[in-house]
Parts: sequence; structure tokens; C-alpha cells
Amino acid sequence: MTWFLSLLMISSVAYSQVKMESFVIQIQDRSMSVLSPVTRKNVFTVLVENRSLSDQVGKFIVQGKILKFVSVKSGQTEVVEIDNKTSAHVVFVPVSPAFQEVDLIFGKKAYEIPAKK
Repeated sequence: MTWFLSLLMISSVAYSQVKMESFVIQIQDRSMSVLSPVTRKNVFTVLVENRSLSDQVGKFIVQGKILKFVSVKSGQTEVVEIDNKTSAHVVFVPVSPAFQEVDLIFGKKAYEIPAKK
């Protein structure tokens, strides 16, 4: 019994220290929040979670060049793989409905667009 409790405690500590390996963009009706990975990679994934009441269409750009388009239905999540060999930030631009652009910044942990006041 003691062995089982020890194993349970160790596994819960290990689970709480899991690192983010991809960006997570959570779209709400009036804001967006972003969770970012710590280390920079040239090829990375972005999970776009649509928590709003309407379908979302967006694009990923870098230095004005379109990398990918994404369409996410309300209540759904889409996974997008991004290949960015430049040193510039990738930007997520919500197209429909239009909203503020989001810079995908490695190492920033969690941030919200627009920022909480």
C-alpha cells in the first residue's frame, strides 16, 4: 500500500512539470490567450482551440509571407505544423471574424490578447 502511494505521488509531481512543446492559441469571444513553449524550434506545432460561438478562419504569416491558413469550427481544435526557418516571429492573424494579430513568441509562457487591465 505504501509503495502504491509513493508511486502515485512521484507520478503526480512528474506530470505537473511537463513542458509545453507547442503553442496553444485559445480563442474566446472577446479575447485570445496563448501558451508558448520554452525553447525555440524551426518546425513547431500550433493548437488552435476555438472556444467562441462562431467559426474562425485565420492565417499564419511571417514577414508578410503567408505560411498556412486554418479554419476552426466552434468548439473544435485544429493542429497546424509551422516551418519557420527565419528569425522573425510567426504571427497568427484572425481573418473571420477579424481580431487583433497575435505574435507567437517562444519562452513567454502564457499571455493574453488584449492583455488584462
